[in-house]
Amino acid sequence: MIELFIDKLWSFVLEISPYLIMGFFFSGILSVVLSVETVTKYLGKNKSSSVFLASLFGIPLPLCSCGVIPVFSYLKKHGASKSATTSFLISTPQTGVDSIMITYSLLGPIFAIYRPIVAFVSGLIGGTLVSTLDKDKELSENETICDEDCCDEKDGVIYRIIDYGFVKLPQDIGSVLVAGILAAAFIAVIIPENYFMNIGSGILGMIIMLLLGLPSYVCATASVPIALALHLKGFSMGSLMVFLMSGPATNIATISVALKQLGRKSTLIYISSIIICSIVSGLLFDLMFPGLKLEDALSSMAMLPHWLEMISAILLILILFNVFRLNYFSQKKTIKKQGPISQLSVKGMTCNHCVDVLTKTLNKIQGVSVKDVDLKSGQVSFANDGVNDKEIHQKINDLGYTIE
Repeated sequence: MIELFIDKLWSFVLEISPYLIMGFFFSGILSVVLSVETVTKYLGKNKSSSVFLASLFGIPLPLCSCGVIPVFSYLKKHGASKSATTSFLISTPQTGVDSIMITYSLLGPIFAIYRPIVAFVSGLIGGTLVSTLDKDKELSENETICDEDCCDEKDGVIYRIIDYGFVKLPQDIGSVLVAGILAAAFIAVIIPENYFMNIGSGILGMIIMLLLGLPSYVCATASVPIALALHLKGFSMGSLMVFLMSGPATNIATISVALKQLGRKSTLIYISSIIICSIVSGLLFDLMFPGLKLEDALSSMAMLPHWLEMISAILLILILFNVFRLNYFSQKKTIKKQGPISQLSVKGMTCNHCVDVLTKTLNKIQGVSVKDVDLKSGQVSFANDGVNDKEIHQKINDLGYTIE
């Protein structure tokens, strides 16, 4: 059984590695082209087109359901409407360039195309419902402005692409990706083939996937190997669509921040949109592709050469080892308290997007200059030239974090 587990684990790694490496690279490019500030400029006005753009921007961005929280909060505080931020909150965690690539490798081209379409449409529906049922008050001009200097970057473009695509993004999703691959291999070995055949199709299978996905934290990329393993044990492809949508799109942390930033009414619309759209998308998939099996979905794909899979697998393992090193063995920076240096312990940061958004938000306060943000410990060190602590604390709380 141990040998079979290792064999399944390695086969998963071989299959996903070439596509995941490619996804990391394109994600790095998108991090430069579609930065948080770029998105803010387009969503910073309460217009009907902002809902469309929010859902569209969310599809390629590699943000998980926790990583989307600081970006969502940043958009809201810089003038994006409730409808636009809801649309962004629904579509973004469901998919990204990296998850689309891994979906293509494990579930085939049909699923890889269908999944981002569902993410876009569900974001559009959720944002439109909020716009209709829970309209914003009129926004003032100063709320819709993103400062020109907020887009300044000191590092070169190539460095930023590589740094985000192969360091920061893997650092954000590395642990859940490894957990997802391990869980998929475990399911493949422990549970007999077609064990869930009687309950895995139709509305019952979709409700099971919904109950499994809604409260849990699983990113769009890590959810795919788990979905593959569940399909091999009897769940229909339509049921997988429900899991792949509801799992990444929601978790307890996202819902709690949505309550604070959007209010109860919009949060209820946000959750209801995900539930209804996931069930409908699953039913439609099974209706359009009845009885579709994995071997049929993958039949049109060209086989990659084994040497390419091996090189990609080794590269992926090295990237994940670097993530492990950064998370557990890198030396913590120490800031000597020379002059007006302050330190805070911030709770709730989960990824490098949290660090970036927090840094940019605090640096925009006149008299504040962030020196270091340690993601693991939550320690934030910054120069404070006479700024009231309440203002700094409020900015941090507005992003959805708490100060210990």
